[in-house]
Amino acid sequence: MQRFGWLLSLLLVFAMPARAVDLTSPLPVRNLYPPMMRFFDPTPDSALRSYEKSWLFELTQHYSTVNIIEPRSGARVLVDMELYVLDPVIRYSIKNTLEVSLRMPVLLPGSGIFDSPIQLFHRRFGFPDNGRVLRPNNSFAYAINNGKGASWRGNSHPEFGNVELSERLQLLKGKSWALAALAAVKLPTASKARGWGSGPVDIAGGGVVSWHGGDGFAHLEGWLIQPLANDEAGIRYTQYLRGSLTLGYQLFDAVSVIMQVQGGDSPYQSMISALDHPPFLVSFGLRGNLASVGGGGSGLGWTATIVENISQVTAQDISVVIGLSWPFE
Repeated sequence: MQRFGWLLSLLLVFAMPARAVDLTSPLPVRNLYPPMMRFFDPTPDSALRSYEKSWLFELTQHYSTVNIIEPRSGARVLVDMELYVLDPVIRYSIKNTLEVSLRMPVLLPGSGIFDSPIQLFHRRFGFPDNGRVLRPNNSFAYAINNGKGASWRGNSHPEFGNVELSERLQLLKGKSWALAALAAVKLPTASKARGWGSGPVDIAGGGVVSWHGGDGFAHLEGWLIQPLANDEAGIRYTQYLRGSLTLGYQLFDAVSVIMQVQGGDSPYQSMISALDHPPFLVSFGLRGNLASVGGGGSGLGWTATIVENISQVTAQDISVVIGLSWPFE
């Protein structure tokens, strides 16, 4: 699966004429905690990214480790896995202020190989282990039963994630800033029975304000999301807020360094911490332009990011994100 992702990116590199790569966009990070992946989780965007009439193909690969064990009052949440996500996104600028996007993720959950070094790291620095010592290393489990009738169980087989359709409409633009309206629909293409989808669609609306001055740049984004999932026994699904703040600095023509925080509410009201707790992620990464290294000004863009879960629940423990982007006419 990983080899297929990189091969597809390389084919696009050689087959299509390039346009300029944007080094000031946010990092392509999203929440990879499986119960949260049942619902729409926005990947931060930029109001300043080019709206020229063109296509942009992005291929992002995420590899995360997740371990949550919460038995409480007859309910049980068990998430123990390493998860690879292949995130292809196609964007198209309809006119100079409007862009539409399509995301079609593929998920590959498995038992993984990193439990031992993560346990050693947590012990060395005094971090909580989230129950890792209660299960054999490098084993897989994904099951939720709230003891009131709501439950799902996943397996370690490849899965299709939830397809997302979104739009970005630039409302205002100044010399160094811009404001854009955002909207999205999550389609119920992931399995509800195996815990990767909620069943019905989610609808979402939001906005992003972006600034770029000298070598620095920033993005502030917010969303209101309404899941249309029906309540289950002991679980109520409710509208929730998500937001992000991105700060970056362009070191030179080829690389920007970026820090990003993402958080908000949970769509769950269940009295179970591993579902209800507000998620919060911190990311540090680089965004670059390979063509600039060779003396050009356009072509293949890349990102490399480390993501950490500060809250220790309702988000992946830690993940690595590698992305490629290719703008073309």
